[in-house]
Amino acid sequence: MLIITKIQTKELKAIGRANTREYEDLAIPALDFSSKKELVQEVLDAYDLGELTTLSHVSSPNVLKATVEKDNVAYHLSAKIHEE
Repeated sequence: MLIITKIQTKELKAIGRANTREYEDLAIPALDFSSKKELVQEVLDAYDLGELTTLSHVSSPNVLKATVEKDNVAYHLSAKIHEE
């Protein structure tokens, strides 16, 4: 079982304070996913966060980082992966 914790989105904007939102932890079966892209898509689907635009490949194996877009607004998505 994979536990996705510290799920957070931060609005990407040039001027003004970015809105940050935190989400509940998400538990998903480990066998259903073979890549970080699939894990990010599961988080997006679970919380209706929009569409994946960019996936960060430089982060550590236990961190998810991506840029997503919903309603023509871009957000930075970050989360941590724990295996049980």
